[in-house]
Amino acid sequence: MSQTLETRIARLEAESAIQSLITDLGRAFDSGPSAEALRDLFLEDARFVVDQYDTFEGAESIAMGVAGNAESGFRWTLHYLVSPRVVLGADSREADVEFYLWEIATAASGRAYWIGGRYEAQAVADGDRWRFARLELKADIISHYPQGWNAKPANLADA
Repeated sequence: MSQTLETRIARLEAESAIQSLITDLGRAFDSGPSAEALRDLFLEDARFVVDQYDTFEGAESIAMGVAGNAESGFRWTLHYLVSPRVVLGADSREADVEFYLWEIATAASGRAYWIGGRYEAQAVADGDRWRFARLELKADIISHYPQGWNAKPANLADA
């Protein structure tokens, strides 16, 4: 082991902070989405590529663009962001990140969808927190679910 204990701890803390960044992203998407919550997750000059559908440049554009999508795209979502792979740079101040997406969503039209794919990202330590410098969704499936979502039953015997 050529790394010092201090270096190893710093790398573990960075990986943990990046996992929290991913968690915060999913919660921001699923809370409206919340422009306020999204804005702080990205660097001022960040770039977010949403598969073939859209590209946003800058934290403000990302926050407003994603939040505005609820009117014409998906009005309700439940993101599962799983299996993150974090490859830290030598200085532990930047990282290449990849994680999978499994999502259920309701479009503005009222139609239900299954969405699956992966995100590729670059995260950067910015002051006291990590932020995305780049985020790209690579969707593998966006599939309409014709039965739609049902309300939760009053009790499980009725399920």
